[in-house]
Amino acid sequence: MEDKIVGSLFLLIAAIFISTQYIVTAILVSNLTYVSKEAFYHSFFDSGYLLILFSLIFFIVGILFLVRGFTHHRMNE
Repeated sequence: MEDKIVGSLFLLIAAIFISTQYIVTAILVSNLTYVSKEAFYHSFFDSGYLLILFSLIFFIVGILFLVRGFTHHRMNE
């Protein structure tokens, strides 16, 4: 596959991971009687770092593939 397509797919997966983290946090906060900004923030990081870590890794790899694809495209012209 072309590097730009692979980079875009990695960025899409990173966006799905981070949105899943927000959805999980919203489900956890929905059971609370009082919801504040601080409660959402603490629930966001208390629900786990795995999705945040994966989204960060996939984001970095996606950016690297995009940069590689665009530099190869310029070199071939």
